[in-house]
Amino acid sequence: MATSRDVAKRAGVSVATISRVYLYPEQVRPETRELVLRTAKELDYYPNLAARNLKSSRSNSLGIIVSDFTNPFFFQVIEQINKRLENTDYQLLTFSDSGSIFSNKKFSRYIHSGQLDAFMFTPMFFSEKDQKFFQHMKPYCLQLYNDFYDDLDSLVINDLYGTYIAVRYLLQQGHRRILVLNVQTHGKDLRCEGYLQAYREMGLTPEPGYIHQCPIGHNSSKFIEKLIPQLRPTAILCHAETLSIWTLAALKALNLSFPEDVSLIIYDDHPWAEVMGITAVSQPIPLVGTTIAEMLLEALSSGKPRPVVKKMIRPELTLRESVRPV
Repeated sequence: MATSRDVAKRAGVSVATISRVYLYPEQVRPETRELVLRTAKELDYYPNLAARNLKSSRSNSLGIIVSDFTNPFFFQVIEQINKRLENTDYQLLTFSDSGSIFSNKKFSRYIHSGQLDAFMFTPMFFSEKDQKFFQHMKPYCLQLYNDFYDDLDSLVINDLYGTYIAVRYLLQQGHRRILVLNVQTHGKDLRCEGYLQAYREMGLTPEPGYIHQCPIGHNSSKFIEKLIPQLRPTAILCHAETLSIWTLAALKALNLSFPEDVSLIIYDDHPWAEVMGITAVSQPIPLVGTTIAEMLLEALSSGKPRPVVKKMIRPELTLRESVRPV
């Protein structure tokens, strides 16, 4: 069985470099990293992770709490994170969200027993109890998609901008009665701000009552089915895949089609949206996943205190055939 010395000798590098490639790949030049990994594959070499973990007091396990297992966006991001972690010693574990991140007993057990070097979660509200834990915890923590804790790193999607570019496009097409269906949130609704910003920039006043929040936990298609005849929107912007599907169900029940009867834009692009020709606010999933992985690796490789890192990614508008001018 090949050893790290065998790989180092053939690749012409030090044994320490072999160790860094597997433990801290971001500290090694890409060409050297590729050479070592290629040589290791040729020699059928695998690092002794158990021994290394005991020596470094690390588990090499990262946790991610998924708030909605029905949303394919989360799994597409996880796929991209795993791709970036492929040539490292880290493994990614998924946990379900039961309302509070610590209500999941399995996750809590992993955290308190030191079996996670880092974890990621999507905060839905600010909790003083959770904040006190964050202040004294050992594993690195990264907020995803929301930023409720100032002292924690975060990566968010600029939902204000995503809503803004979608509503602005609809206004440019002559639409004025634009119904926005949001997922119910705690605190300030940034997507609502994007809606208002688009109207203000064009010197327009939005129609009152055209922004609605829907609980994500139950089917809202009947609610939407009643809302459309009342407001008679010329265009609809739906946030999240479930709301988009419920909206399509409501349109079908009302015998309405897009874009003939109402224009339609959905937030989050999906393969079925492309097949159906629906314009979508697209989140750059490869960039999101890669950025998350890089933030994790950078934080875990840093041996010194570092400033809090806040990153934001802008979505894009993918134009298709579901919007027509009025």
